[in-house]
Amino acid sequence: MAKSKEAAEQLVALVQQIRNDIVFGAYEPGTWLKLGELQERHDASAFHIRRALDELKNLKLVDHVANAGFRVATPDEAAREETRFVRKVLERSAAPLIAAKATEEDILALRELAAAFEHSIRSEGRRDQARANHNFHERLYSIAGNVTLSEMIKELRSRSHQATTGRWRSSEGLEESNAEHYRIIDAIAEHDPYELERVIVEHIESF
Repeated sequence: MAKSKEAAEQLVALVQQIRNDIVFGAYEPGTWLKLGELQERHDASAFHIRRALDELKNLKLVDHVANAGFRVATPDEAAREETRFVRKVLERSAAPLIAAKATEEDILALRELAAAFEHSIRSEGRRDQARANHNFHERLYSIAGNVTLSEMIKELRSRSHQATTGRWRSSEGLEESNAEHYRIIDAIAEHDPYELERVIVEHIESF
């Protein structure tokens, strides 16, 4: 049982690593993902790489082409707009819950996570930036106290980050995202659901 749990955790981590590379620009849409290169990069077996790519196919981040392999999916713009719309609905609904429930401990944790993201954008490595950004938003929406809502937001954020409109591909865009994180925290510290909702929508629309 222990080995089975460990294998499952390794697969989750592998999926997350490859997902981050796709979402934050290590691979352009349409890029073929070579099995050998992924094995070497992630120090994983061909079996586990294939399982991870199957999971990413289910998330619509990669396409499988028969007798050819896997390639990074090219997002459909109409689907991206639909995803952005649903994100606004869900994340705006979380704003009043977050503003009402946030504790001083939550705010301190968010400031530390925002600082970690700020540090990451001044160094090389999309993976570090992706991890820091993920940690900030995961803690943010966990404050709402609704696990189902948090999970749905996390999945939709993953979809909408793929092939961003350039923001995560420039230092200026990363700095803008960083500034919005701090404005989100300020709105929470003021327990202001209207300002929090406004900044969250601005954050979504910038992608």
